[in-house]
Amino acid sequence: MNTAASTLRLTPSRSGAVTGLAWGFIAFSALVLALVTLPLLPGEALVASLGVEAGSGGLTGGVAWLIERSRTVAGLLMVGAAITLALSVALLQRRRWARPAFIGLVGAGFVGVLGGAALTPLTFGFMADAAGNMTGSEDPVAGLIGALALLILIATVLVVLFAWAGWKLTTPAVRAEFERTPIAAEG
Repeated sequence: MNTAASTLRLTPSRSGAVTGLAWGFIAFSALVLALVTLPLLPGEALVASLGVEAGSGGLTGGVAWLIERSRTVAGLLMVGAAITLALSVALLQRRRWARPAFIGLVGAGFVGVLGGAALTPLTFGFMADAAGNMTGSEDPVAGLIGALALLILIATVLVVLFAWAGWKLTTPAVRAEFERTPIAAEG
């Protein structure tokens, strides 16, 4: 028996990590698409449902700006979720171009989450003053601190997920799944 042939696998197996990653992002993007397409409330209806006026002291300028542009934000979320869904399906099918495209997607997500995490404390710093002006609130700052802690926890989990996904997609075994070339058996 040839030892060189016995140490090579001619058809790389499909790793569970890539399959799980693809299905996880398929589920997430499908959920985002469903959540964004179902309500699609106009900006005024969204503000009315919150019980505050966009120009009132109950909202910061950034939150009011987002609500006033809710259709644009929803459209951008739909485009992003559709791109993520398409890349996830291609990743699941082990398309050659899907791996570098998905690495770019998780890289952009990594940078976006870090940027959002950096801006969040600034927004919450302005919200404490607005929350203190609202009536019926015993300790508005404690609620804001709890929300900030939750956002930081979520951002940390997302950054770790994106970093792990980017690393995993660059390993030799995963690269071989997409290139369909023989690789040495791991040992």
